[in-house]
Amino acid sequence: MNSKKLIATALLTSGLALGSTTIALADTSPEPKATTSTVNQAAQDAYKAALAQYKIAITQYRVALIQNDINYRATMAKYWSDWSATNKAYWASWQGTIATYRTARDAYEAKLAPLQASHKAALDAAGTAFLAATSGTPTNDVLNAALTSYFSATKAENTTYKAAVVALGVEPVRPTQPAVPVKPVAPVKPTDPVKPVAPAKPGK
Repeated sequence: MNSKKLIATALLTSGLALGSTTIALADTSPEPKATTSTVNQAAQDAYKAALAQYKIAITQYRVALIQNDINYRATMAKYWSDWSATNKAYWASWQGTIATYRTARDAYEAKLAPLQASHKAALDAAGTAFLAATSGTPTNDVLNAALTSYFSATKAENTTYKAAVVALGVEPVRPTQPAVPVKPVAPVKPTDPVKPVAPAKPGK
């Protein structure tokens, strides 16, 4: 074999060996690691998803705040309306009861007044007669007679007066005022929801 063939054979053998070595090295090398840009992109995607969810949550939070305020105002309006109605009903009932009593009392006193006037006149007449009979220097018999006449007249008049009063019927009695209504405890405003926290934006 001449020198040219030897050199060619050597080069061919060397080339085959180098190619095999390169292939072997390529087969045994580790998988490539994730780059920084890939990690950052994943964080950005996660942030965008969290931010979208936060926007939904913050809208729902704001809606809940307004709903709480509206519902509370309605509750308080009903509370004051009910309390006012209770007071009005109580005082209307009490005033009606008092008015009925006063009407009955006025009617009773209207019937009683002439009896009292007649009773007073009769007692005054008996008193005047007694004073007249005992004035000056009357004898003891005259005084005793005046006493007897006075006691008889007043006793008869009192008996007549009492019978006439009984005939009027039962005297109206002022009613006892019922206990005033107790103001109920005002409703408490519902607790507002917790405000959502915005997600933290990842670093570059």
